[in-house]
Amino acid sequence: MQPRPSTLSAGHRQILSAISREGSRSRTELATLLGLSKATISGLVRDLLAQNILCEQELIFGVGRPSVSLAVRADAASFIGISLQQDPAVLLLTDLHGTVHARVEIPRLSDPEQAIRSLADGILQLREEAGDAAERLSGIGIALPGFVSHDRHTCVTCTALGWRNVNIGTALAERTGLPTWVENDANALILGEQLFGTLRGSPDFSMVFVSHGIGCAHIVNGRLLRGHFGGAGELSHAPVALEGFGALPCRCGNKGCLETVASLLAISNAAHRAGQPTDISTLTALAAKGQPEPLAILHQAGSAMGLATAQLIQMLDPSHVVVMLDSVLHDSVFGHALLKEAETHILHRAGVRTMIHFRDFAAESFAGGAASLAAHYFIFGPEAG
Repeated sequence: MQPRPSTLSAGHRQILSAISREGSRSRTELATLLGLSKATISGLVRDLLAQNILCEQELIFGVGRPSVSLAVRADAASFIGISLQQDPAVLLLTDLHGTVHARVEIPRLSDPEQAIRSLADGILQLREEAGDAAERLSGIGIALPGFVSHDRHTCVTCTALGWRNVNIGTALAERTGLPTWVENDANALILGEQLFGTLRGSPDFSMVFVSHGIGCAHIVNGRLLRGHFGGAGELSHAPVALEGFGALPCRCGNKGCLETVASLLAISNAAHRAGQPTDISTLTALAAKGQPEPLAILHQAGSAMGLATAQLIQMLDPSHVVVMLDSVLHDSVFGHALLKEAETHILHRAGVRTMIHFRDFAAESFAGGAASLAAHYFIFGPEAG
């Protein structure tokens, strides 16, 4: 039986949610965790085992009879993740553990109708390459750099593509027959971290990425923070410079946004103005050798990013902040300046500290996050935030 989301009841989802957040658990542990009777848990688990969504693992020894731990099967379902963050668009097919089984690239088209046709063709190609891994395909996720409606089907606005109110989710679902979800790129990344990353199950953490632009998203009380209009996390357009004091124009129409100072594009632009190499790796290598202009450019960018990170921590008080960026920036003047400024400007409290982690930013990160988006709704249900 192919496990589509419609076949799962609220009780089934409770069990899947608990195991996804907490890791493998026995029937007794699930009953305690969910506040349900052992008989109810046994019946729900029996269904999930029959559908090949759960599997039994090793025995757990303790007081009394040993129990069997239950885990979500990797091959229980598969998902397609689509990143429209850059050109070319990246499509991945992953399993329910987040493992990638196939990958294709297609041109990112700005015309909505052409884009939808191209994506549908790309999905067919991806399914062919994935082979057996695509047999239990259960959903599609799309990550894009823009604002998304609360129903997670419509791109409200995307400057990079020139889109306004494009219902790409519904259109692609009609073409493929699969539930399709659309999300802002940063939100897709953090849902992937919550489901498959090292912070799996953490109720409060934030994620920032530094790329061509800057993105940010937050998990608060275990749920994605969207804001009233869906714009929570727009750290990239937080002002870090005042007009008349070196504020540069931003693509959003304002001046002095964080993105104009700390993004990879901003760093390259600053290097170009200074007559320095615009390649980030080369610029970082020159800064490591003590070259003053590369040092100043990366220090300013990292310091601005650190100040913004400190503001984020002051406002939301997360347990962790994950900063995704090019690996060459981790142990560089940029990374050191970021950590120093964040640490300096955080209000310190005894025995309490938000941990800041650097994470490599890979070309497939957004597409992986998009696939996690589809997995998220498969596990938690279409009404999940």
